[in-house]
Formats: sequence, C-alpha cells, structure tokens
Amino acid sequence: MKVTIVITCFNEKATILKAIDQAKAINIDKEIIVIDNCSTDGTKEILEGLRGDKALKIILHTKNLGAGYSGSEGKRLAQGDYIYGPGADLEYRMEDVCKMMNKIEKEDLDAVFGSRLADRKNVSKIALIKERPYWLGTIIATFLINLLYNRKFTDIIATKLIKTNILKGLNLEANNQAYEFELVSRLCKKGYKIGEVPVYYKPRSHKEGKTIRALDMIPAILAILRVKIFG
Repeated sequence: MKVTIVITCFNEKATILKAIDQAKAINIDKEIIVIDNCSTDGTKEILEGLRGDKALKIILHTKNLGAGYSGSEGKRLAQGDYIYGPGADLEYRMEDVCKMMNKIEKEDLDAVFGSRLADRKNVSKIALIKERPYWLGTIIATFLINLLYNRKFTDIIATKLIKTNILKGLNLEANNQAYEFELVSRLCKKGYKIGEVPVYYKPRSHKEGKTIRALDMIPAILAILRVKIFG
C-alpha cells in the first residue's frame, strides 16, 4: 500500500471521529492506524467502539507514554511505503497528503515537510510573532535547522510525509514533544532529500484543547543541538 496514516491523539473527543472520517475519504491506497495515549475525556471509549472497523488499526495505551512514544509506535507498525502523521486535532487538512505525495514522487525525495509559512515568506518575522506569539518557537527551531544543516525550510513543525524505510531506520529517543525536532534533525544530519509544500493550517486556542506550550521549546531545541553535537 502507498501510505500509512498515523493518527495519534490525547483527549480529542470533539474531533477524533471527524479526523478518522477525513482519513478514510482520502482517495489513495492506505492503512489507518489510530493511537490513543490514554485519553481521559472519552476519546478512548469512542475508539473502543470502533474496534470492529476493519479499515482501522486501533491502539489504546493504558498509561500516558508521551507523544513521541506514540509516533515511534506508529512507525513500527506501518506497512505503507510512506508514513503521514496529521494528528487528530483538525488543525491540518488531511487531504494535503495528496500534494505531498505528488511532490515526493515527482522529485524523487525522501521526505516532504508541510509548511504553514511557505506562502508567507514576505511577512516579517516580527509581524508573524505579533499575530501568534507561538510562531516564535517555529521561527527559532527552523532557523536552527537551516543554520546547522544548510537548509532553506520555512517551517519544520507541521505535517510530514516520509518514506517508511527511512523513518524506521532512524533511532529516535525522545518520547515527548521533542520527538518531531529530533526526527527533523536526524533526517537532515543523514543528508536525506527533503522538499516542502504549503499546507492548510487552522490553529486551535488553548481553550479549544491546544496542548503545546512555550516551555515545550526547551527540550525541542536541546534535541536539535544534541543530534548535531553527539549524533
């Protein structure tokens, strides 16, 4: 099959069913793996009710093992040629995987990063930060990766499409929010060919369930530096 869609979730009762429906609607040869990180808001019970759905592989953790652990479990179980991890919060448009797939195959790439800022290159960094203060973390992390590996990314945090055999070959250690940053760092350090495409993005507020905090950038930046310095 072409793509393994890994939907990881924690307390996404309001959006999990819609996320699954959107994944099913993508017109591409695929498998769908849903991994719940011990939700306490009813998400777990919703997923338990879907265990009979043969279009889904559902994994329910009995304790919170961290977002990175769920990501690593998804790559271990994946059987598709590519892995795509859109999340369950609907901040991203699921069908953007199709244009990411088109780019990765047309240009013979190893990975494609979705970018929330590719279409906003002419907007100043200060204006972006004033608009949404959390863009500061994106700007810092992306700058670091570009500086350390001579890349020209506009955003390293959004959705990604990666060849499964490559992702399975990466020894990723982080189990927390630093997982994505360690992943990007290792891809770049190994010199893989990575493209970028603009993707739809509709951010949630913390009141709506957004869990990323400013302090999450500390382990993220440390992960980037650790991979660069120690490998």
